[in-house]
Amino acid sequence: MVCIRKRFFNSNRLLLAPFGLWPGEETIFTRFQATLLCSFLIGSIVFQLSRLFIAECNFDFITRIFSYMSLFVMFTSLSVVLWIHMETMKYLFDQLQYIYDRLKDRNEIAIYDKYGYIGNHITTTIITLVVCGLCGTSVILYYWPFIFDIIVSKNESYAIHTMQFVSEYFNVSEKYCVLLFMHWTASGTIGLIAFTGAGTMVLSYFQHICGMFEIASYRIEQAMAIELLHNFHIKNGIVICRKMICAIDIQRQAMELATHFITSMEGPVFVMVITTVLSMTCNLFRLFQIESPMERMIEILFHLWAVFFILVILFLANYVGQEVIDHSNHVYIITYNVSWYLAPLHIQKLILFLLERSHKIFTLSAGGLFTASIECFATLVKVSMSYFTFMYSIQ
Repeated sequence: MVCIRKRFFNSNRLLLAPFGLWPGEETIFTRFQATLLCSFLIGSIVFQLSRLFIAECNFDFITRIFSYMSLFVMFTSLSVVLWIHMETMKYLFDQLQYIYDRLKDRNEIAIYDKYGYIGNHITTTIITLVVCGLCGTSVILYYWPFIFDIIVSKNESYAIHTMQFVSEYFNVSEKYCVLLFMHWTASGTIGLIAFTGAGTMVLSYFQHICGMFEIASYRIEQAMAIELLHNFHIKNGIVICRKMICAIDIQRQAMELATHFITSMEGPVFVMVITTVLSMTCNLFRLFQIESPMERMIEILFHLWAVFFILVILFLANYVGQEVIDHSNHVYIITYNVSWYLAPLHIQKLILFLLERSHKIFTLSAGGLFTASIECFATLVKVSMSYFTFMYSIQ
């Protein structure tokens, strides 16, 4: 028996297992690991919020803190949600395994494998980009000041200037800068790794959902094959009915699994959408607030990276939603285009029932306000730009 977790989700397991967030391996030790991770990330957010009450606040300082803290809210919320809904994810994985084990047709298995490998390739690509990004960021953070000391000689070292930037950014004493800088980079790296593992796992999960819709389309095509309709008799009628029932069944399972996931994560997804819009707005605002780019290069690179990262996250999340919509609509298109008019009346009624069901667009919606799609991605970017324009105009 093929285990889909080991076959298609092994990369996610390697990222999440060290933090105790991998579904299906819950022990006392993994609970401790997950608790430690979430406490560490939440502690970082609390520290950021504490600066708003301890330090002297103004509009510029608030946007500066929120531009960084909002990223941590994204990292932490997904990790905490996965930690809380560990049993839900285990149940969903068990359902995917159950559906895979019931497939007998080689073509259906090939379809399921194809979408599983697509999800695996997406995961591998994202992990590679994240690793390259972390390495590049580490080089910039640790070696850029010294490179700048060589290229642009100043009386004041750029390494010292970096520590001054950290002190100013968080409004803390300079003697705590090194400790704060280490905490900043460590918590950001750990949070990004956990976020990448959880996010790519969700992307791969919905690729399997798309594969189930594709199998439903395949079953409809096979049920309404021309040779069965032209040489119709009672035996062929039974075969057609059975295949149509199987197609409807796997379509129903795909919709139920997608709905179950969205229903369980509806509140956190809604919070994450609001957070991403706020984060991109604040980072864009901070980017255009910098007056001396050469002297504040690290800050510019940080905000540019944050904006790019948020755009990628928004696009991937909405792209997966668009994929689910397209594959669900494909079932309707296939049903409409088959030679249903050659089938007997009782089978035509069954097809009409399927058309009526598939005609309603199936979407991934959070709170009824945000429906994952390319259109939603464009809307969220537009909203972020509108808020940024408003903040920039009233400064």
